[in-house]
Amino acid sequence: MGLELISIEQKPFPAKLTGERIYLERHATNIVEEMFATIDANRERLREFLPWVDNTKTVQQSREWIQHTLTEWDNLSLFDYGIYLKDSGKYVGSAGVHSINWSLQKCELGYWLSSEAEGQGLMSEAVKLLEAYCFQAKFHRVEIRCSSKNTRSAGVALRCGYILEGELREDARELGKFRNTKIFGKLITDRK
Repeated sequence: MGLELISIEQKPFPAKLTGERIYLERHATNIVEEMFATIDANRERLREFLPWVDNTKTVQQSREWIQHTLTEWDNLSLFDYGIYLKDSGKYVGSAGVHSINWSLQKCELGYWLSSEAEGQGLMSEAVKLLEAYCFQAKFHRVEIRCSSKNTRSAGVALRCGYILEGELREDARELGKFRNTKIFGKLITDRK
């Protein structure tokens, strides 16, 4: 009934993925101030759904996050990218592959975008870039998880062809309260 697991090569993702209007690039320490300024300018909106925002109050904390992502990249356990506008090179958010399970050939995508870049389909483009490489690397399953109240994130998942598979009740905390999490999934066999 189930598909046989194949062994996939554990190797780093490309440092840069290029789309039509954006490119994704592995974080580098030279963007730390721009990253922090973008988070800070969007703090109230982001903290509603992303608990890490409250732990990012200084440029130094953003620097530590970037260093963490670089270490985890080298350990093949997290591939986190900055999202940049292709025409200007402006940093507008982040997207990455995390919760990687190489033996089960699955992973999760996470993302956030500045308010100025919302509503233009840029995050859908970022998700499609990441997903395409995940499936090219022979991952079998890609997930997107978000707060049940995060309609924008859920909308990205649905527009990108992910299937809502369920909702976990009170499995995470958001602003000091328990929250539900929607789980969207796509299998390599779902791709069109």
